[in-house]
Amino acid sequence: MRIITKIIISALAMLTAFSISALAQTQNITGVVSGTTGESLTGVTVFVKGTTNGTSTDDHGHYSIKVKKGQSLVFSFVGYKTLEIVVGDKTSIDAILADDAMLLQEAVAIGYGNQSKLTLTGSVAQTSGTSLQRNSTVNLSQGLAGRLSGVIVNNRSGEPGKDDATMFIRGRSTLGDNSPLIIIDGVPGRADDFSRLTGEEIESVNVLKDASGAIYGSRSANGVILVTTKRGKYKEAPKIVFTYDFGLQQPTRLVKMADAVLFTHAYNDELGITGGAPYYNADQLKHYEDQDDPILYPNTDWFKAIIKNFSQQHKYGVSINGGSDRVAYFVQVNGQYQDGIYKKSATNFDQVSVRSNLDIKVTKSLTLGFDINARQQHKNYSAFPSDDYGIFYIATRMKPTGAAYFPNGYLRGGTNPAVLVQDLTGYDKTTINTVNTTFTLNWDLSSITKGLSVNGHLAYDVVSNWKKNWQKDWNYWSYDEVTETYEELTSSYWSTPVLSEKQTHSHTTTVNANINYDRNFDGHHVTALAGFEQSSFRSDYFRAGINQFDSDILDEFFAGSADKSWYDIYGYAQETARRSWFGRLGYDWKSKYLIQAIIRFDGSENFPEDNRWGTFPGVSVGWRASEEPFFKEMFPNISNFKLRASYGEQGNDKIDAFQYLTMYSYSNASAYKFQMDDKSIKCIVPGSVPNPNVTWEVAKTWNIGIDGSWKNGLLGWEVEYFNTKRSNILCTRNASIPYYTGLTNNLPDENIGIVKNRGIEIQLNHENRVLNGDILYHVNGNFMYAKNTIDYMDETPWGTGHEYMNLTGHPMGARLLYQVAGINKTADDLTNHPQMSGATLGDFYFEDLDGDNKITSFDRKRCDLTSVPEIVYGLNADATYKNWDLSILLQGQGRARFYYAPLTDPVSGNVEKEAAQNAWTLNNTDTNYPRLGSNVSNGSVTKSSFYYRNAAFLRLKNIELGYTIPEKVFGTKLGVKGLRVYVAGYNLFTFSQLKNVDPETSDESYQTYPQVRIINCGAKLTF
Repeated sequence: MRIITKIIISALAMLTAFSISALAQTQNITGVVSGTTGESLTGVTVFVKGTTNGTSTDDHGHYSIKVKKGQSLVFSFVGYKTLEIVVGDKTSIDAILADDAMLLQEAVAIGYGNQSKLTLTGSVAQTSGTSLQRNSTVNLSQGLAGRLSGVIVNNRSGEPGKDDATMFIRGRSTLGDNSPLIIIDGVPGRADDFSRLTGEEIESVNVLKDASGAIYGSRSANGVILVTTKRGKYKEAPKIVFTYDFGLQQPTRLVKMADAVLFTHAYNDELGITGGAPYYNADQLKHYEDQDDPILYPNTDWFKAIIKNFSQQHKYGVSINGGSDRVAYFVQVNGQYQDGIYKKSATNFDQVSVRSNLDIKVTKSLTLGFDINARQQHKNYSAFPSDDYGIFYIATRMKPTGAAYFPNGYLRGGTNPAVLVQDLTGYDKTTINTVNTTFTLNWDLSSITKGLSVNGHLAYDVVSNWKKNWQKDWNYWSYDEVTETYEELTSSYWSTPVLSEKQTHSHTTTVNANINYDRNFDGHHVTALAGFEQSSFRSDYFRAGINQFDSDILDEFFAGSADKSWYDIYGYAQETARRSWFGRLGYDWKSKYLIQAIIRFDGSENFPEDNRWGTFPGVSVGWRASEEPFFKEMFPNISNFKLRASYGEQGNDKIDAFQYLTMYSYSNASAYKFQMDDKSIKCIVPGSVPNPNVTWEVAKTWNIGIDGSWKNGLLGWEVEYFNTKRSNILCTRNASIPYYTGLTNNLPDENIGIVKNRGIEIQLNHENRVLNGDILYHVNGNFMYAKNTIDYMDETPWGTGHEYMNLTGHPMGARLLYQVAGINKTADDLTNHPQMSGATLGDFYFEDLDGDNKITSFDRKRCDLTSVPEIVYGLNADATYKNWDLSILLQGQGRARFYYAPLTDPVSGNVEKEAAQNAWTLNNTDTNYPRLGSNVSNGSVTKSSFYYRNAAFLRLKNIELGYTIPEKVFGTKLGVKGLRVYVAGYNLFTFSQLKNVDPETSDESYQTYPQVRIINCGAKLTF
C-alpha cells in the first residue's frame, strides 16, 4: 500500500512540474497589423502555424494570442501577401502586410495587348481557365454561363457535336447577326474552334463590352471575346499533368405525353363536344386499361422506348509545360467522347486535339514563337436528324397506341422512332480536320529608347469538312392476327437508297504587325500602339450525290446507278479579305487620372470601292478617387474606388458579301430552259437588285462605371450603365415600296434600320478567411438587365387604328398574339363575346382590340418578351479547407418568355399529358384549359397569350467537390506532386414555372435534342 502511495505522489509531482514548465513556455503575444502605408487592418487572420489556435484583428488592427516559445505566427488577409514570423522571446509583434502585387498588377487582355486591371477604363469581363476546368460538359461555350457579367449564354441543345451555346454580349442590338467576334491567341476567324477548346489549355477568357472593343473596328459591334491559351515559363522545371473525367448524361426535361388510356379517352371526349361518335369503343378502352394484349393494344411511352437511362461521356488529356533559359513550352494532347442519349444510338461525338505553344529567346531582346493546334472531330448520327422534323418531332407525335417492338423483340413497322435513332436507316457522318498555326515575333527595342518594342504574327488556318450521308430502307416485322405469325418486310420510306457526299475546304491567312511603347516618366505613364492587320479567306465547296441505287449493300458511288439523270453535282467557291490600320494611346498619372483613345481604319471586300473604308474611334477616361488624400481620410476602408466612362463607335460587317454587285445564277426552272442540239440548257438569270451604297452597321456606345473595394476585398463591386444606338442596319424597304409594284421580292437590303439597346450591370464579390484561416472562400455575383427597342425599320404599316401591331417601338422578336379573355363554357359565352370563325364550346374567346365586334388578325397585340432574356445573373462560390475544395455555380434568367403550345390534336398524333388531363370537355366544364382538337385553341395554329409562358429560371449549373492528396503522401521516388480527385454535377436542379420543357429551349415545335444533366467524376495527377 505504501509503495502505491509513493508512486501516486511521485506521479502527481512530475505532472505538476511538467504543467509549470509548460505554462512557463506559453506567452501572450500582442501587436498591431497594418499595411505598407501605415493604415491599420481590420479582420486580419492571425494563427499559430500548424495548430487551430487563432484570432483576428479588431477595428484598430490590434490582436492578442497565446503562443509557445519557438512557434510561428501566420498573418493572412485578402489582398495582401501572407506573412510568417517566428515568435522567439518576443511578447509584442507588429506586422506590416505588403500588397499582393499579383493582385494589383492583374492584367486583362484588351486587344493587341494587356492592361493592369487597376488602370482599366473600359468594360471588360474575365474568367480563368481554372474556372472553366470545372465545366462538366465537353463543350466549352456552355461553361461560360453565369460566369461572365454582361454575357447572355443559353444552351438550346445537348446533342453531341451540335451543342454550341448561343452567346450575346449585353443582349441584342441588330436585326441581323448578333454573335460576338471571337479571337483566339490574337487571331480572329477561329470562332468555330472556341467551343472545342478545353479549360486545361486556356489561360483566360476576356470579354470587351464597350468602346474598348473599338480596337477591332468593323467586327466589334456585337462585343469581342478574347481567348488566351497557356504558355510555358522560362526557367521552370517540367510539369506533367494527366487528367481524366467520366460522366453520365440524361435529359433535363422531356415533354410528358399522354399514355394510351388517357389518349383514347381524351380523343373520344373531344369528338363528343361536336356530337361525333367515339373513335374507341368500350372493348378497346378496356384492353388499353388492362394491358392484356400488348400486340394489338400496346401502351407506349415513346421517350422511354428510344432514350436510355444514362449515356456516357469521357474527357482525357495529358500536358507538359516548363522551360529552360531560352525555351519555354506548353504541349497538350486531349480527347473527348460523348455518346447520344438514344438506345442503340447511332449518335456520338469524338474529338482528338493537340496543342503546342513554343517560345524561343533568340537573343536577350528577340523572342520567336510557334504555335500549332490540330484537331479532328467525328460527328456521327443516324440518317434521320434529331431536329428538322426528324426523331423528336416524330416521337412526340407518335400515338401511344402503337409500339416500338413486339413482345418477342421484333421491330415493328411504320415510321418507328426506335429505328430512326439507329444506323439501320443509314447514317450521317461528318469529319472535321482543323490545323491552326501561328508564328509570332516579339522584339524589345529598349536599346533604342526605353519602353519601345515591336511584335507581330503570321497565322495560317486550314479547315477541311467532309460529310457523308447514306439513306436506306430497313427491315421490320408485321403480325398476322388470323394466323398469329410474323413476317419480315422491308420498309419503303425511301424509294431507293441515296448517297451524298459534301466537302468544304477553307483556309485563312492573317498578318499582323504592331509597334508598342510603354514608359513611365516620374508618375506619368504613357502607352501607345500602332498596328496593321490583313486577312484573306477562301472556301471551296463541292457536293456529289446519286439518288438511285439497285442495292443497299455498298454505300459507295461506284455502286450507284449509271444513269446520269440520277446524279446531283454542285459546287462553288467564295473568298473575302480585310485590311486594317489601328492605334491606341493611353496616359495615366500615378494610376490616378486615366485616359485612353482608340482608332481603327477598316477596309473590307464586302463593300464597294467608294464605300470600303470606315473609321471607328473610341475614348475612355477614369479617375481613381481612392488615391486622393481627401478620399482616404473620409473613407479609409474603401480602396480602388474608380469612376470611369467610355464612348466608342464600332462596326458590324456580318452581311452577305458583294451586295453592291448584280448577282446572277443558273436556274433549274423550266421557264428558263431551252433546247440546243437536243440538249436542255440552263439559263443565267439575274437575282436581286444591287445596292451600290451598302456599308457596315455602326454602333455608338456609351458606358459609365463605378468600381470599388471595401476593407481590402471583403466586398468589391462594379456597377455599370450602358447605352447603344445601332444604325445602318440592313433592312428591306417594305413600307416605302408598295407590294403591287412587284419589286419587293427583288429589292436589296439597305442600311436604314435603327435599334437602341440599354441596360445596367452589377457585379459583387466577397473574399475572406474564416476558422483561423483554415477556410478561404470567394463569392462572386453578377446581374445584367438589357432591353432593346426598334426605332426604325421601314415596317409595312398595319393601317390606321392598328398602330399597336407595329414592331417598331418594341424589342426585336416581339410577337403578335391574340389576347385570351376566357373560354366558351356555355352557349351564352358563344353569343355574348366576339368569336373567331369556327369557335365552339371549349374554345378560347379573345379580346376585340380594334372594337369592330369581330375577331380578326387585327386583334393581335405585340408581346415584348422573347426567349432571349432581358435579365441574366450568376453566382459563383468556391472554398478551400485544407486539402478539400468546393465550387458552386448558380445561373439564372428573368424577363424571358417561351411560346409553349402543347400538342392538342388527337387526329394527327398524340397529345400532351397536361392538355389531355385539363382539357375542357362536356364532363369537365369547370376548367381554364381549352378543348382539344380545335384550330381556334390550338396554340400552333392560332398564336395566343395563353401559351406565352414565363421562362425565368434558377439553375444549379455546376457543383464540384474535390480532394487533393499532397506530395508528401507519395514520397519522393514516384515524382508525384499531387493527385486531385473530384465528383461534380451539371444542370442538377432547375427551378422554373415552365415545367414541361427546359426553360432554355427556343424550339416551339419540340423537335430539338434536349439539354442534358451530367453527373461526373475525375482525377488530375501532377508530376
